[in-house]
Amino acid sequence: MPRPPARTIGLALSGGAARGIAHLAVLDILEQEGIPIHAVAGTSAGSVIGALYCAGMPLSEIKRLLLNTKWKNILKLTIPKQGLISSDGIYEFMESVLPIKKFSSLPLPLAVVATDLKTAEKVVMTSGSIAKAVQASCSVPILFTPTTINNKLLVDGGISSQIPVSAAREELGMKKVISVNVNYKAMESDDYDNMISIATHLSAIWASKNAREEEKLADVAIHVNAKGIPIYDLSKAKELLKRGKKAAEDKMDEMRALI
Repeated sequence: MPRPPARTIGLALSGGAARGIAHLAVLDILEQEGIPIHAVAGTSAGSVIGALYCAGMPLSEIKRLLLNTKWKNILKLTIPKQGLISSDGIYEFMESVLPIKKFSSLPLPLAVVATDLKTAEKVVMTSGSIAKAVQASCSVPILFTPTTINNKLLVDGGISSQIPVSAAREELGMKKVISVNVNYKAMESDDYDNMISIATHLSAIWASKNAREEEKLADVAIHVNAKGIPIYDLSKAKELLKRGKKAAEDKMDEMRALI
């Protein structure tokens, strides 16, 4: 199968916490079908998957790592001030598992998206510490403490760019972009009686609005059906992989057309 010129097709991976596991199934199908990916832009959970993939880790190894990771391996409770949980745990986890630490050394270009807490503007990171960028991208307000990078207080990238299609085009120079939304048809709980449920619900509301707009910019939009799977439920990993596989297969004709 002939391949397109270098730096042609990019992947935009959405946030979605535990649902981000579905991104692995999509990547697996792309590899099996010979659909080349030349760069990845990721938000929140998508930045975790994107960082590991762009660092050259085999999908089988990423899958083994994440399916054996529990929230207790990442979360660090803190005295409530800027957040219930210290986002430093995200940094420490990523720093320990990434085989490559700096953006400049990655074999595949990566863009990680966060949000400036002061201005609510999108911040796209393509240099410096990968683990620090991922920490910022995953720092859901109220739930996690913000992350300081270059004198900016950064929080969850989903607030400004849940599906980072524009980052893949503008920052990474991709001509064609495949987007992956792992929150399609998701229905969060109606139980908003604690800070964690309120924080995740607010984050989902902000993210869903900009996701619809940015997804329109993609050449192919993959929708992973997340109905019935809470954003925090790691026990549904196998089901998410199954749904991710189906979502990618459903768009295979469109993706083949890109090459």
